Amino acid sequence: MRPRSARRARFLLPVLVLAVAVFPLASCASGPKRTKMGEAARMLRDQGMTRAQLEELSNAFADRYFTLMLAASERVLRDNTDMQQRRIMNGLRLLGVSSMYDIATSPDTLTQLVDQLVVVTLQNFFWVDSGRSQAIWGEERAQPLVQNLRKAREDIWGIAAKVFTDEQLEELDLLISTWWTRRGGTEFVAYVRFSEVASVKGEQLIQTVRDGGGLLEPLDRAIDQAEEAKISLERTFFWAKRLPLFANWQAEALALDLVALPETELMVGNIDDVAQTFSSMPDRIERLMDRMEGTQRTLRDVVDMLFWRALALVGAITVALLILTWYRTKWRTAP
Repeated sequence: MRPRSARRARFLLPVLVLAVAVFPLASCASGPKRTKMGEAARMLRDQGMTRAQLEELSNAFADRYFTLMLAASERVLRDNTDMQQRRIMNGLRLLGVSSMYDIATSPDTLTQLVDQLVVVTLQNFFWVDSGRSQAIWGEERAQPLVQNLRKAREDIWGIAAKVFTDEQLEELDLLISTWWTRRGGTEFVAYVRFSEVASVKGEQLIQTVRDGGGLLEPLDRAIDQAEEAKISLERTFFWAKRLPLFANWQAEALALDLVALPETELMVGNIDDVAQTFSSMPDRIERLMDRMEGTQRTLRDVVDMLFWRALALVGAITVALLILTWYRTKWRTAP
């Protein structure tokens, strides 16, 4: 029995060693995601986002916003003959896109982000959450705009989550909501900036993040003039290359505004009246000719009647004179 047991022991020993070696690998394979995700989050927090990375994300979001507004507005304006609805939609996309590119060219990278955050959030408050889009364009026609504004809000808050901590994001959300509750209601939210929304506490929050108190690397305030000039030139080119994309919206806005003016409506009404007058001229001329023709017939009838009556009167006078002459002659020749 002992030799057989020894052989079994010698056989089982490598198996147990192999099992002990494989077990940690199996346990690692069963739960690596949570460990790796936690490490990635800590690495992101420890490493921090650079100014160049944030500026790239901000510029990319501006282009993304343009794409969303273009797609939504084209679907809202398609086959829409209501001039007032077209005017509002064109104004919304023009103000929104021009504001977004204006923000992207601002000198402070962190200010770019919070300004974009404020504009898109307020636009959602005004056009989406209030139901104003559905009231203006109808449920079906307004749906593309509602969806794309919501996408824009998700995108910009996603970018902000890479710069601010959760507590800082909640504070930003509270600042924007409080401002909207107290001073909101205007449709020109596209040009509201964080400096208008933020309180002293909000300014302190941005300063904390700028100094490295969030997920963003501390911003170097001592940028030399050459680097600053390079950044300004890049932002100028960024704006100049995108200006032609929505320049025709400005011309369309001018045309729609002219149509909406009361003076223009009065002028259009007068033109319509003149056009209607000209279109009715042939009928009026025909009726006048008919009346003239009837008058001519009436005049001919009157002239004919007077002629024949005068002729009858002349004939009667002639006959009377002949009879009178005959009687006088007969009276003189009588014995």
